[in-house]
Amino acid sequence: MEYQDLRIVENPTLVREHALDKLRNAISRGLYPPGMRLVERELCEALGVSRTSVREALRQLQAENLIEVGKRRNITVAVVSSKDAEDIYLMREMLESLAVQRFVALADENAIKKLVRIHKDLRKVLNKGDVRELAIMAGEFYETILHGSGSKVIADMARQLLTRVNYLRMRSMAEPHRLEDGMHEWDTLIEAIVERNPEAAAKAMAAHLSNARKAIVAKLQHEEEQAAAAVPERAAVSSRRSG
Repeated sequence: MEYQDLRIVENPTLVREHALDKLRNAISRGLYPPGMRLVERELCEALGVSRTSVREALRQLQAENLIEVGKRRNITVAVVSSKDAEDIYLMREMLESLAVQRFVALADENAIKKLVRIHKDLRKVLNKGDVRELAIMAGEFYETILHGSGSKVIADMARQLLTRVNYLRMRSMAEPHRLEDGMHEWDTLIEAIVERNPEAAAKAMAAHLSNARKAIVAKLQHEEEQAAAAVPERAAVSSRRSG
């Protein structure tokens, strides 16, 4: 996704919803990474909409915990801590394991075929090593399961969690062996789905998300430790300079 993709070229009735979708996708795909400051004027120019529409979209993003509003209305993309990531993935494990059980029980052959097609495309992209495209397709994979689960409540709750970790997924996929391991986990999951085995599918989904959680949390904890260690070092350098 590029900055020029944000612009809303039409003049739809529901401009706010279009602006909201564009900004939400920009955050989840890493165009606006965690910690980045968002400026209303720049967002208006990028989207081609009024400040009122942008502000309404930002209010919704704040409610979804995707952005944070600080003093003097400084707006930044929310940073997900290692503790937050662990909790989000534990919730995902519960919700999406149940969702895939429902999917196996309710989905028609067309839905199963769509999931199989996405799975095959995932393997092709994996062989190319395109982490960004793989993360986007993984989102489509999960969305297909949520849509076919037959539960709006489960789907809506899981989607909110997915949006908060989409950018982190890209980063975890870049870790050594995580792509290959994740693909094997998807293989097991899709096999259980095709065989119409809801218990096996739920078990495979839980195992996949548990492994993803461990990879992401470990990465974030390492970054947090590095950041904490850098604080006294910067203070010492500043003290030496002032002395």
